[in-house]
Amino acid sequence: MFRHLIHFAILSLAAVPAWAQMVPEESVKSAQMPPTVFARLRGLLDIELPQLDPPGTVTVFLHPHFSDLVRRDYMRVDGGFRWALNDHFELNSEAAAFFTHGLRHGNEGYGIGDLRLGTKYIFQEWLRPDFEASVAYNVELPIGRPPIDLTDGHNHYVPSFAIQHRSDRNPHLTTFASTSLDLIGPVTVPGTFSFNEPHHDSFSLSVGGVYDVGQLKWTLSGTYATTAIISGTPDNFFYLYPSVLWYVPKKLTLNSKTQWILVLGTPLTWGPDGYQFKVTTRVRAEITFRQVMDKLRLTKSRGSPP
Repeated sequence: MFRHLIHFAILSLAAVPAWAQMVPEESVKSAQMPPTVFARLRGLLDIELPQLDPPGTVTVFLHPHFSDLVRRDYMRVDGGFRWALNDHFELNSEAAAFFTHGLRHGNEGYGIGDLRLGTKYIFQEWLRPDFEASVAYNVELPIGRPPIDLTDGHNHYVPSFAIQHRSDRNPHLTTFASTSLDLIGPVTVPGTFSFNEPHHDSFSLSVGGVYDVGQLKWTLSGTYATTAIISGTPDNFFYLYPSVLWYVPKKLTLNSKTQWILVLGTPLTWGPDGYQFKVTTRVRAEITFRQVMDKLRLTKSRGSPP
């Protein structure tokens, strides 16, 4: 119970400055688009960088796991959104849905097996002009009756702190460092831990960089995680995540409003379960509703009585 009170307090303290600093409509309209926001990629770059969309922007994303068609009896589809309330604060949510695809012999049914909620707060004036910093708080909750290998059967409460630096000499390069806690607790939803995943509360430290050359973005991050500091168990984990993202040009998608992102990664892990190297591919779709929201505000202002 005490741990749950701590989590609630963190969320409450994060929300207070966000709502107190809601920007007026004029500021939202006059905001300029920043460099491309690099979204968190689960399993490749699990770090909340100090970056936000323009105030008022709502971005919806979809991530179907096409490899499940040959590897599993069911297919996973992750979907969610992120909402920049102002130039300091963001809310985000994601759900992992699943359904039996019928190409194999199993029958796992369908439903939602995992729910993820998060917040992020940017310290805009603290370390400027050379650095940017943020704090984030994410919660992952297994729900329903998902397949046993869809979740690890534990709640995760993850507060984190990140710093990034955009190079003056090379404007394409952004380096970062992040530290986080992963506080876990068992639930009644069945699950199994993935390869080299900590089974107890853990502390992690990550460093890396993003090299942005327009349609292509190269990423590299390294993470050290340990359960020894806060759990007393002598388990240590090392992760290396190189990846490349291709933001598909609009002309190849018939000028669709949806931004398609193709990802290729080669994660390496080492820990109590041994050593593992694999190749992963991702397909991610994002659509931004900033222009729609601006039009709604403009229509409402025109319809208001003088």
